[in-house]
Amino acid sequence: MALKDYTGIVERLQLTLGKGFAEEPWMLNMPGKSIACKIDQHYYLAVMPAFLETLGRFGGMFPDQVLEALVKTGNIITKAPERDPLLPLTVSWGGRSVTIKGAFIDADFIDRAVKTYGGYSSILTVSDLKISEEDKPRVEIFFADKTPPQNLAYY
Repeated sequence: MALKDYTGIVERLQLTLGKGFAEEPWMLNMPGKSIACKIDQHYYLAVMPAFLETLGRFGGMFPDQVLEALVKTGNIITKAPERDPLLPLTVSWGGRSVTIKGAFIDADFIDRAVKTYGGYSSILTVSDLKISEEDKPRVEIFFADKTPPQNLAYY
């Protein structure tokens, strides 16, 4: 039985994400419209399952294959032992608050896609999307033994 080449899959996902961003720049970093927004220099918060479905569509894969590749390569943050990346969070931008199913994506994964394949000259800046301060204890538990999002990620 051959081992899956997760690195190759991730590169393909980055290529398609970058090209998708070049065609539809609102897919990233525009709260309320995007599948993922940068919350600090380390992480993007992705709206689930839209993020997996969009990457799957662009990359010609099923969402569960996208999730598996991102989990196995550490590009999506999970909590052991379940390895479930989903966390319900209340987020806000422009005075509007909503609760979403979110997942934390390593910023390097998206930034590299945007810069290398999306034709963007630099990485994206931190968006206006913020996580409720009330959710911070749950986020910090979720990030046990990992670097949690910085305080600027909260309102």
